[in-house]
Amino acid sequence: MKKILTGIVALVCLAGMWGCGRTVTVTELDIVPEPVFMLKKEGTYTLERTIAIATQGLGQNSPTAKYIMNSLRHVRMRPSLVARSEESDIELIINDTINPELGDEGYLLEVRQNGIRLSANTEAGLFYAYQTFMQMVPTDIEEHRYSTIVLPECTILDYPRFAWRGAHLEADRQRFGVKFIKKYLDIMATYKLNHFLLQLPDSAAFLPDSLADSVVDIDLSDHFYSPEDLADIRDYAASLFITVHVDDTIVFWGDALPYPHTPIEEGRLVVARQPLASAHHAARAGDRVVVCPDEYCRFDRYQADPRYQPQSTEGLTTLAHTYLFDPAPQGTNKYVEQNILGGQLNLWTSHIGSSSAAEYMLLPRLLAMSEALWSTRESKNWNRFRKKVELQKQRLDNRGYSYCEGSFTPLFRATRVDDHTTNIAIETEVPSTYIFYTTDGSTPSRNSQVYIGPVNLKRGTHIKILPVYKDQERDSVYEFIIK
Repeated sequence: MKKILTGIVALVCLAGMWGCGRTVTVTELDIVPEPVFMLKKEGTYTLERTIAIATQGLGQNSPTAKYIMNSLRHVRMRPSLVARSEESDIELIINDTINPELGDEGYLLEVRQNGIRLSANTEAGLFYAYQTFMQMVPTDIEEHRYSTIVLPECTILDYPRFAWRGAHLEADRQRFGVKFIKKYLDIMATYKLNHFLLQLPDSAAFLPDSLADSVVDIDLSDHFYSPEDLADIRDYAASLFITVHVDDTIVFWGDALPYPHTPIEEGRLVVARQPLASAHHAARAGDRVVVCPDEYCRFDRYQADPRYQPQSTEGLTTLAHTYLFDPAPQGTNKYVEQNILGGQLNLWTSHIGSSSAAEYMLLPRLLAMSEALWSTRESKNWNRFRKKVELQKQRLDNRGYSYCEGSFTPLFRATRVDDHTTNIAIETEVPSTYIFYTTDGSTPSRNSQVYIGPVNLKRGTHIKILPVYKDQERDSVYEFIIK
C-alpha cells in the first residue's frame, strides 16, 4: 500500500505545478531602482508557499498589512498572521525609535538564515521594502506556483534621493478608463514613484447640468471622469502611497508651470519643462521646483528609430538618454538643490489611441526615470541597469504590460590608438543583441562577421552594422565612417 501511495504522490507532482510546486534558487538581485546599499552574503533562507507573517508596530488591519497579505495571495502564496516573530517567515516592523537615515520613505530589508525582516519608520517605507522584496522572487511568480523559493542572505538599506518622483498622464475617459489608471498606478508603485498628475481634457472636467444639456451629440461620460471615478482613483492611489494631482487647467507655458493644487506653504511649486538652468533659476528665486525637461522626460516622443515605431511626437528620447537625467546634476549650488523637490515623466497622448499604446510609451523608460529619481548618483550604473531591464521585462510580460524592446541604434565609443587607427566599441541599449558588420562596403547580413568586442579599424574605414535581436532584424543598416 505504501508503494501505491508513493506512486500516487509522484504522479500528482508530475501532473502539474499545484501538487508539489516548483523549487527555485534566486542568485541575482536585480532591483530597480538601485538601492542605496546592498550586500549579498553566503547564507540562504528558504521561503515556502505557506508564509507566516508577524507584525510589530503595525496593526494587522492596517492598509499596508492588508496590501501585503492580498499581494501574496495574488501570487499564489498562502500568508497567515502569527503573534510571535520567532514563528514567522517574514517580520513587518515599524521602528519604535526613528532611524534618521531612513527618513519617511526609507527601509531596511534583511534576508537572514532564520527569516526575512522588513523594517521602516513609516508604513510608506515598509510598503517600499515590500516592493523590493517582490523583485527578489521569480519573475513568473504570478503565473506559476512555487513550493519553495531559496533567497540569498542579504542586507538592503535604502531611501529615496528625491521626495517628488512623479508621472503625468494627459487623459480622457474614452481612451483611459479607471481600470487603466489603476494599472498605471500599480507600475508606479512597483518602481517607487509617488506623485501622479492626471491632466484632464481642455474643457472643464464637470460641466453644469444646464450647460451639459446644451451640448449636442457628445456623450460627456465618454470623455470626463466623474467625481466617483476620481474618488476611486485617489483612494486606490493612497493605498499605494501615491498622491494624485488632478487639474483640468494645466497649461505648460514658458519654462515653468505654477501648480496651484499642491499645498506648498513656502514659495510656489514650479514644474519646469525647459533646460535645467531654467529650473535652477526658479529654485534660486525661492520657488520649490519639480524638474522635467523635455529632453529627458517627454515620453510621447519616439524611444527608438521612428521607422520601426508607432507614430509619436517628433523627437527622440531613448531609454539610455532618460537614464542620464539628473534633476540636480553634480556641481549644483547647495541652496538651489535644497529647493529641487525631484522630477517626473510627462506623457501627452495626442498620438496615443489606447491604453496599450500608452503602456508602450511608458515602458521601459519609466524604470530609467525611477532610478534617476530614487537612486543616489553614485549608485547608478548604465551597464548594470540595462541588464536589469531585461529581467524586468519578464516581470512586465507576466503582469500583462506592453513595452518597447528598446533602441537598437548602435552606441559607439571611439578611442584613438595612433595617427592611423581607432579602437571601436559597439553596443545597443538592449543586451544580447547580435551585431553583424562589414568593412568592405557590402551590406551586412546574418552571415557577416559578428561583433564580439572592441576592434581596431583604420581611419576612413566604412563600417556597416545590422542589429539582430531574438532572431529578428530589429533596425535598418547603420553606416559610419571611422575618423
